[in-house]
Amino acid sequence: MPGLVPTLVELARPLPPLTYLAPAGLPRGLRVRVRIRSGAAVGFVLGPDPSPPPKALKAVEAVLDPFPLLPPQVLELMEFGSAYYGCGLAHLASLALPGPVLADWGVGAPGIGTLALAREAGRWDELADLGLDWHRGRVQWPALFHRRALRGAGRMEVRRTERPHPARVSALQARVLLALEGAGGALLEEDLLERAGVGRGVLGTLEKHGLLLRMKRVDLLSQRREEGMDLRVELNPEQRRVMEGVELGTFGVHLVYGVTGSGKTEIYLELAEKVLAAGRRVLWLVPEIGLTPRLLARLEARFPGKVAVGHAGLNATERQADVVRLLQNGAPIFVGVRNAVLAPLRDLGLLVVDEEHEASYKSEEHPRFNARDLAIKRGQIEGCPVVLGSATPSLESWHAAHQGRYALHTLRQRPAGATLPAVKVVDLREVYRESRRRPVFSPLLLKALGETLERGEQAMLLLNRRGFENFWMCRACGKSLECSHCAVSLTFHRGEHRLKCHLCGFEAVPPEVCPGCGADHLKGVGEGTEQIESLLRARFPSARILRLDRDTTSRKGNLEAALLAAERGEADLLVGTQMLAKGHHFPGLTLVGILNADLGLKVPDFRAAERTFQLLTQVAGRAGRAQRPGRVILQTYSPEHPAIVHAVAQDFEAFAAAELPYRSGMHYPPYSHLVLFRAESEDSMEARSALESLAGRLPSGPGLRILGPLEGPVPRVRDRFQWVLLARAGTRSLQGVLMRQSMLRPGGLVQADRDPLNWGV
Repeated sequence: MPGLVPTLVELARPLPPLTYLAPAGLPRGLRVRVRIRSGAAVGFVLGPDPSPPPKALKAVEAVLDPFPLLPPQVLELMEFGSAYYGCGLAHLASLALPGPVLADWGVGAPGIGTLALAREAGRWDELADLGLDWHRGRVQWPALFHRRALRGAGRMEVRRTERPHPARVSALQARVLLALEGAGGALLEEDLLERAGVGRGVLGTLEKHGLLLRMKRVDLLSQRREEGMDLRVELNPEQRRVMEGVELGTFGVHLVYGVTGSGKTEIYLELAEKVLAAGRRVLWLVPEIGLTPRLLARLEARFPGKVAVGHAGLNATERQADVVRLLQNGAPIFVGVRNAVLAPLRDLGLLVVDEEHEASYKSEEHPRFNARDLAIKRGQIEGCPVVLGSATPSLESWHAAHQGRYALHTLRQRPAGATLPAVKVVDLREVYRESRRRPVFSPLLLKALGETLERGEQAMLLLNRRGFENFWMCRACGKSLECSHCAVSLTFHRGEHRLKCHLCGFEAVPPEVCPGCGADHLKGVGEGTEQIESLLRARFPSARILRLDRDTTSRKGNLEAALLAAERGEADLLVGTQMLAKGHHFPGLTLVGILNADLGLKVPDFRAAERTFQLLTQVAGRAGRAQRPGRVILQTYSPEHPAIVHAVAQDFEAFAAAELPYRSGMHYPPYSHLVLFRAESEDSMEARSALESLAGRLPSGPGLRILGPLEGPVPRVRDRFQWVLLARAGTRSLQGVLMRQSMLRPGGLVQADRDPLNWGV
């Protein structure tokens, strides 16, 4: 076909790049619509295919973008992420740019008429140059992404038609036409009236003569925010020293280590204000959507109308709206969770990664990238500082700071006279010896809860397990009720009277007798947050109890509403999982109870102690953040474990000093670099054989070690068997060799996870 050349197109699917016929000259990074066996799909142009297959090729159905919509720096970041994590560019592009975000080809462009005319003429080089000018702010298209609406709310847009000028036009009409031509052929009506200095009657006359076209446009509006006051605080000398140590306008990684409540957010806000004053933009990453409502309220109060947000809790229209604002430079501050590291912000001046230690920054689905690490790379590309903040930094970041690769800034004081909470450890072994039964609440905790409620203060209880009972077991044969599709026990949820699998979602009605032996001796074992809530309601019937876990916050807006209610003091007792521990501020909270501090230590993972320390320290830091002193009661069967000892003392540096030598001796990160290869199949032996074959072709030698194949921590999930192979490299370059020589194909039986944080599902 004339004008068409074989072009590599990548889809956000488990497929290798495919070859299609596409217009010659399409730049890398354009989106196209193509036809595949299962229907239509959106693809990402990689460039001409130097070795096209010797068979008839399909042509692309449509070119969706006039030029790459993502800024060049974001495309460069995606190129790096694709090579580093072994994923396709299209998989990352779909995270950065929602499918419904489409440019209007009818928009006029300086020097080439409309975008559609340039497309028909095949002037892709000119369009690409025009796109670069747009990304650099040299070309303005205020209505580039507006879409036609037949009725309903919207803003009126005025466009210049292709009809030639009449021989004579009035002076007012000429001002309108010149204003439109100067803006590329289209303007929002209110902007045009202001620029030309005319009334709407002039536009009506030009429209009657066919020189203008007026149409109502859907205006993509940003989400509504919680109203708040700009509560500025005077930075203390410690905070001021940290802020002044972050050099704006140049790349550098700054680890801000500060005890909980030490005012790290105030530093970020001051830095953001400086960046915006310099005309640059801020990307602010948070680990959980639950952290966004209060932060957004503060940002909107400080920077009204300048904040956009992105997270999985938004609907498609909201997500699309704020991405369009970023592409149009309408929001100089973007707050988001993991995928936001790829947000199409131009001219970044600051990257903030709040709670940088959080595992939720690492994607556990393809593409398996770590947003914290990509943020550092993006800061390098953009030439701006990256601020990593945490009260419990990851040991990788802590080690990098002590090696001099990151700048370390320390905050040791809580401002405004607030003090760290007093921590009391309850040895549950002693409580059991005294009561001769397994305790849920120790007498000390029950007494403290009663006293806290009497004073009209808030208390929080943490148990990192949801449901009512952890599993059901037959006391006659000893078997527990397991999921039909996964190698895990079912959890009992009393409110719905269901046994549920927390991996695949399988549900079953609780049986009357044991399915194995027929005995009627089934008994629930263990406690979840649902049971804790029930016990508290019986013990404190007049208390207002709020439970926060996945079961109570699954519907959109529930989590945000619950957290804001807790902040306003509309709940007396908060019960929940680890989502309560992450950076929230409850002014009336003075008591924190941790029901079983040992849960995280039972996991077969070298990071178990680090995660337990982080969780306990973070949740303890929720208490006493205002003027009233806080108190923490920590219940444990292992009071002598180093993670618990140092969490009680709120001493991260002592914990790191104890944990890092162990990591070094065992050659675990940060002293090595891992690649985890996972194989999944309906046939267990097929999965194992695939990893055995892979192990045979991986390199060997000094600095490399291959462990496995081994069954995954959960051997079967969703009727598929899981096996793992762990490769350990002494250097980043050797780790890269492992990735390249694994030669994995997209969608194959084996997938690679570089720098893994979890070994199972």
